[in-house]
Amino acid sequence: MSITFMTPPLVEGPKVVFYIPLPEFLDKFPLAMEMGNGKVGLPVSMTVVATWFCMFVLFLLFRLGTRKMELIPTSKLQIMLESLYNFLDGIITQMLGKWKKRYFSFISCLCLFIFTGNILMFFPIPWASFSEEGVVLAPAFRAPTADLNTTLGLAILTTIVFVGTNISQGGILGYLKGFTEPVPIMLPLNIIGELAKPVNMSFRLFGNMFAGMVILGLLYKVVPAIIPAPLHLYFDLFSGAVQSFVFTMLALVHIKGALGDSEPQLGQ
Repeated sequence: MSITFMTPPLVEGPKVVFYIPLPEFLDKFPLAMEMGNGKVGLPVSMTVVATWFCMFVLFLLFRLGTRKMELIPTSKLQIMLESLYNFLDGIITQMLGKWKKRYFSFISCLCLFIFTGNILMFFPIPWASFSEEGVVLAPAFRAPTADLNTTLGLAILTTIVFVGTNISQGGILGYLKGFTEPVPIMLPLNIIGELAKPVNMSFRLFGNMFAGMVILGLLYKVVPAIIPAPLHLYFDLFSGAVQSFVFTMLALVHIKGALGDSEPQLGQ
């Protein structure tokens, strides 16, 4: 029996891992696809599976780290989580000040999910498939942030937050009036600028992660696997950490811009 090692994907799209069967009356559902047996199902792509895996890892990490919390921590995991909390608390407080409490959960979850998704391919998690020719070992996951659907979804979610913040501060009329400032002739440019925010955030993250995956895929095709392997330190670990920080800071900047100089009311 032969064993074949598959290198990370080059430019292929996220493949369908499995289907969720749908009843017959939903065969015209927009996302339904043929499963090959005459029935239709809802496709679950590698991006979705990788996203679920990232969520499971974060849940397990925080569940174990907070199970037996101590006032003076002795557990290395609790110390690591407290250090992570202090880091996030510092940058969020620096940007949002007294509004930190209101946005801490959203910003911290956003940062941790993006970081986990970015570095997913840094860890050599194998997946074995068996056939008559032998065993094929391939990377089990593909970074979900290398899929534009994921990054665009995160950017839209962030846009909903800062636009909602803007409306909550000045009302819908105040938000719309802001497009005419400082002079009404700026209306088209202000609208374009607002629409460009989620586009910029999503394509920046997607472009960097996808480009790193393509570069590593090309190197794996032309040189022995052991040569490009150390480059994962840069393209996955270092670049992944930087891009998660950049996306988080952009989200904070847009939220801060929506808040302006306002101060939170008691209880906010």
